[in-house]
Amino acid sequence: SHQYGLTLDRRLAGGTALRLGYVGSRSFKLINSFIFNRAEPVPGIPLTLDTVDRRRPDPNFTEVRHIVNAGIAYYNAALISLDLPGARGLRGGISYTFSKATDEGPDYTATAANNDLSRGRSQWQYDTRYDKKGLSNFDSTHALQLYYAYDLPKLVQGARWSGAILNGWQLSGVAMLRTGTPLTLFIGSDAPGFGNVDGGPSDRPNIIDPTILGETISHPDRAPLILRRDRFAYIIPGETHGSLGRNNFRKANIANLNASIGKEWRIGSHREWTAQLRGEAYNLTNTPQFDEPQRNLSSPSFGKITNTLNDGRVFQLSVRMTL
Repeated sequence: SHQYGLTLDRRLAGGTALRLGYVGSRSFKLINSFIFNRAEPVPGIPLTLDTVDRRRPDPNFTEVRHIVNAGIAYYNAALISLDLPGARGLRGGISYTFSKATDEGPDYTATAANNDLSRGRSQWQYDTRYDKKGLSNFDSTHALQLYYAYDLPKLVQGARWSGAILNGWQLSGVAMLRTGTPLTLFIGSDAPGFGNVDGGPSDRPNIIDPTILGETISHPDRAPLILRRDRFAYIIPGETHGSLGRNNFRKANIANLNASIGKEWRIGSHREWTAQLRGEAYNLTNTPQFDEPQRNLSSPSFGKITNTLNDGRVFQLSVRMTL
């Protein structure tokens, strides 16, 4: 793995820190899987499921899996961030990343097992790295993060017991806005009624309406309007692959805000105890992040979103004592 980057830092007026940077990497020989011995069209043998094994290059085996170190992955990102100095009890910052990650099938976390074998397969057994080349599964073009911490002003002056309760509270939070990750459509069979006559389940459909490529499938009401069946077509039995590429669509964007309020008390003078009371809210705005739609063109629910990836708003209260 080759990793490289460049960072420029500059102090602006008032102590604000500006950081510009570039981060890149190129990884070779990632663990990859290649599926061979799939059935091919043979003159005189009908293209049906019953003849799959007869049409394999070696009829003594079903599919043959090669787990090898093959495939390249690339990552390039431009970064910009601002760290704001503390002023009147408020501190914070903002960072933005513009990036792109591509690979030839495996990404940096690939193990060539389990989901890698089922979701990362090529459509056919020839020129497989070209067929699998596309955006990485974790690719996210835009990412914006904001963070802050604010020391609330004193509400009560003096050392009265009310001051010990009402003064010294701090608000803090983190907001994340991020582009959704890619997804790949597939078909559960060749033309309806034929099944997968090559013996492999990883075929993708032909794209009829290329204007929808790159769309974000972001909402249950919008998903069926984009992923309409008339915009895709099944492959003809005997065709090696569909024209739709890998990871051509995206899941819903991520928008999340976590916030907290807390206070510390110091107890004792010689052996000092610290008591902390903290209230936290996860997904404070109760914003859903919708799951990917049904990706199988053969499914009756193709194009429908039926689930979310995150939980609803969660509140948590904690008390911590330290010596």
